[in-house]
Amino acid sequence: MGYLIVKDLLLQKKMLGAAVLYVLVFTFAFQGMGAGQLIAIISAVGYMFVMLGAAWEEKNSSDVLWNSLPVSKRKIVGAKYLSIPLYALIVIIVYWIVSTVLSLLGGPIAAMPLDPVGIVLGVGAVFVAASLYFPVFFAVGYTKSRYWHFILFFGIMILGSMLPALIPEKPAWLDPLVKRLPEVTSDIAGLAIFGVFVALWVGISFVVSLRLYGRREF
Repeated sequence: MGYLIVKDLLLQKKMLGAAVLYVLVFTFAFQGMGAGQLIAIISAVGYMFVMLGAAWEEKNSSDVLWNSLPVSKRKIVGAKYLSIPLYALIVIIVYWIVSTVLSLLGGPIAAMPLDPVGIVLGVGAVFVAASLYFPVFFAVGYTKSRYWHFILFFGIMILGSMLPALIPEKPAWLDPLVKRLPEVTSDIAGLAIFGVFVALWVGISFVVSLRLYGRREF
């Protein structure tokens, strides 16, 4: 399985230069997010790695090649999921470099410092987003799964913009929850619960992806 992961990383070498630009752009765009800036950048750029990895794999007909070799589908699917933390690690390193340079230059663009909670939540968000995407990708391939990607992406955007209309009167429990959220997310128990949720989510996604990929014809 190691060579499959290396293959994914080699396909992403063109993305490394673009990752610096994406981190810079998102750092500027997410200036008003405070501590959420780090989480948003890791999740957004990390998910771009996932999407572009799938695109370049189909462009190079890797699916057809690997399925013509004695490589189990479990390894092919598993390598995709195991590549997610590596993509996130690359984004974290790029973010650290960019944030360090920006702090030394002292310009108007400020990047939040790296912190363990933001890293865990950002990486978890990449896992959740990729786990929503991979079952469709393994079922129909990248070209057709692009439609699901756009539906997913814009659906989340539209839902977020509709929330004020869906909840015209703020519930009484909302303010205490918002005040409690930083304390909960910074608590080890809260992060552990989040980690268990993400692990279950990824596990279910992996099983579904494996079954759908097994039924796919090449």
